[in-house]
Amino acid sequence: MNEEKQAQYLFAPELFGRLVWFVRLRWAAVAGLAAASLIGPPMGVAGVWPALMVVAVWVAVANIVFTWHLGFRSKREQPYEDLRSCAIRQIVLDLAALVVTAHFTGGLQSPALLFFAFHMAIGTIILPTRIMYLVAACTSGAMFVLYVLENRGALAFYPLDPNRGMCGTACHFNMAAFIFALVGVVALTDSVTSRFKQRNIKLWETTEELRKRSGELQRTLEQVEIVEERKSHYMRISAHQLRSPLATVRTSLQVLTEGFVEPGTERGRRLLDGALERVDDLLANVNGLLDLAKMREGRSRAPWTRDVNVNQLLADLFDALEPLAGDRAIRLVSDFQGVAVLDWGVPPDLVFAFENLIENAIKYSEEGGEVTVRLHTKGDRVMVEVEDHGIGIPEEFQGDVLHEFVRAPNAKKHAPQGTGLGLAIAREAVEGHGGTLELRSREGEGTTATVSIPLGVRPAATPGESRDDL
Repeated sequence: MNEEKQAQYLFAPELFGRLVWFVRLRWAAVAGLAAASLIGPPMGVAGVWPALMVVAVWVAVANIVFTWHLGFRSKREQPYEDLRSCAIRQIVLDLAALVVTAHFTGGLQSPALLFFAFHMAIGTIILPTRIMYLVAACTSGAMFVLYVLENRGALAFYPLDPNRGMCGTACHFNMAAFIFALVGVVALTDSVTSRFKQRNIKLWETTEELRKRSGELQRTLEQVEIVEERKSHYMRISAHQLRSPLATVRTSLQVLTEGFVEPGTERGRRLLDGALERVDDLLANVNGLLDLAKMREGRSRAPWTRDVNVNQLLADLFDALEPLAGDRAIRLVSDFQGVAVLDWGVPPDLVFAFENLIENAIKYSEEGGEVTVRLHTKGDRVMVEVEDHGIGIPEEFQGDVLHEFVRAPNAKKHAPQGTGLGLAIAREAVEGHGGTLELRSREGEGTTATVSIPLGVRPAATPGESRDDL
């Protein structure tokens, strides 16, 4: 965060609080000036009336404005720059009032000189030191001009003791001491407060870093929880998918082995055929799980090759899937716009992904339908769309069918056989190439699967190997 924002978030609230305190304290100064104006003449100090009363009214009016300003600001954000300007205006007002007060209460012999040091210290605490050195120089200059004008008779001199006049040569030393005191108070206050300011900054930076790290840790924990939930769900579904066919196989074998049905009879052969089908389902599930695990865990060891021609992969798939489409009178349509060649790729994984998408389009289309495969490049990516006009996916399942073992009810009814792993493996294959797989579908109208893969994809580095070495 830059210095301005740092000041905004770190010093603005503190500065606001001190300015409010300063405004409240100024009412005591107004009361003191008014009281001095009233009791001064009876005590022989004729110069304070009505001068100090005018100063008191002036300070009171300015304080009302400051009070309104700070009250208005408290309901909104508190920009540090505005608050700092307000603090400078308050200090300048107070010092100007003190110069006038000193003039009417003895000049360099005035007891009001003590309050100059007080304002220098407070100002150094709430404002940058360089500003306070400038304020100290201007205040010293104003008092010096006042002293010269009083000494030469250009301004009337108002002594506290009517029997005493100007302090003479001693006032030279008073002037020098006054200047030294103002600068010294600023320097001394800065030497003390600067360390605290730096510590506050370090503390704030540390707090911000801890807050940032805490946020990152919280996000990591949330991701871990999501992964754990997915893992538990995955294990439950996997166990269910394996248990159901195993129970069927066990029941069939038990019926046969315990002699309730003879294996050689028609019913016995049906039981054996059913058990064999369930074993095939089990093998399909296990093979699918192994393929999924291989893609997730073995990407760095996959057979990455250079210059993978996506057009050629799709063309070969068209030839391989033409008989399947012909059995259902499905027309395969290609719409290739341009040639897409990946810098690197794993052809078997890409073939599996595209094959699964095209097979699903054929499987879930009505007989005599049409499946269109489009290819085009968009920027530095290749886009492949597989569109069908089949049964579609219900809206509530569209976000889940890319996960393991998830099949929509209409898909199960249309094609009972299926593991629910194909789309999940296809997604892993695409994401392994730095791409994305998205589905757009309307139930009863069809589905469009869109694959987007960067042309400049690089293979994952194996342990101990840098990408630059590939």
